[in-house]
Amino acid sequence: MKMNLKYILPVAVAGMLSSCTTDDPKNPGYEYMPNMYRSPSYETYGENPMYADSMEARQPVAGTIARGDAIYTDLDRLPYPYPDTPEGYEKAGAELKDPLPHTPENLAEGKRLYENYCLICHGDKGMGDGPVAKNNGPIPPSYSGDQLKNLPEGKMFHTTQYGKNMMGSHASQLTASQRWKIIQYVQTLQHPEVQASAADSAASGTSKM
Repeated sequence: MKMNLKYILPVAVAGMLSSCTTDDPKNPGYEYMPNMYRSPSYETYGENPMYADSMEARQPVAGTIARGDAIYTDLDRLPYPYPDTPEGYEKAGAELKDPLPHTPENLAEGKRLYENYCLICHGDKGMGDGPVAKNNGPIPPSYSGDQLKNLPEGKMFHTTQYGKNMMGSHASQLTASQRWKIIQYVQTLQHPEVQASAADSAASGTSKM
């Protein structure tokens, strides 16, 4: 035992001293198994061999509900129950209804959001004549035309959730409640004659007072 200490102790002391001597104050010297306390990380949006698709950035686990963000309401945290299939599209059209009250405030916010996110393709009045369409982009059908005039609100929401044809999903850009407010405004563009009649009635009533 004494013979072992005679050789082991000097080697250990020399190793400790050599690990502490360096001209670079940021250099930790020799480290024993550094990965045990300083784990290597993968580049954001890079490759990660731990996953089957090799993507480092992961989607939220299906069915989980985000918490803690002030812009989200309880409605926005609910999972969307309809799949991205033709059957899901039809079922949403038959079952899904706008959960928000139709108030002037919601309609005004829907108009503001529409002008920020939808006008560029669908146009100011929903005629499919936005700047993108005018510059050789895809031309969406008019909201008040035969194709979309009677489109159920559930199908409209489903389209904002997953996208349809040339229109992409807006679920990553707008919350569920924001998209419902846009749909409330789109409904006024689907039936402009109803809105014009209501406006005329209101004006007529005001003039008689």
